Amino acid sequence: MWATKKNSNAKLSSEAELSAVFQQMGMKPDHHVRFGDEALVTSKDNNVIIQKVGNDNLAVHLGFLQMGHRYHISVYLTTEMCPCGPLLSPSPGEASLSQYFNPNCHLLAMNQCDDGRWQLKVEYFAHKEKLMREDLFLFSTDENHNINLKLTFHARVLGKGKGTPLLRNGIHSIGFELEDEGETSDWQGFD
Repeated sequence: MWATKKNSNAKLSSEAELSAVFQQMGMKPDHHVRFGDEALVTSKDNNVIIQKVGNDNLAVHLGFLQMGHRYHISVYLTTEMCPCGPLLSPSPGEASLSQYFNPNCHLLAMNQCDDGRWQLKVEYFAHKEKLMREDLFLFSTDENHNINLKLTFHARVLGKGKGTPLLRNGIHSIGFELEDEGETSDWQGFD
């Protein structure tokens, strides 16, 4: 019993010593770490991240999205990322390229900016929860239809009731699609 009291007294004296050290440093003895004002001002970059994976393959990291929502995404590619110039996305009506058309991720427009970069406007549908990966194939404007660039969009999709994500710069929600109620609905329909 005496050893326990002795250890608790030793602990109190070390806390008192620690408190004295904090006071000498100009800190409050409440044992919380405090940083200067400059640490509170640092800002994080909230842009879409683009990584070059291979010669003609780019990974586009979108961050968090919400399930069932459609998004318009603006992505800027440098001339090094897109050396072939303007590219086209396959449309659902083209029979020869229908295997490359992705209804969840497709190109709306591609324009060249004044600084030489290419701006891609993409429509993206977050149709499933958790990790989602969608490929967008872009072809040259000539008749060869060789794949010139493959963009793989990566997103972490939050399900219903999991919160509303902070969207990265260049990503805008344009709406959402209601879930099918399926057979559990008691609605009889119109007569």
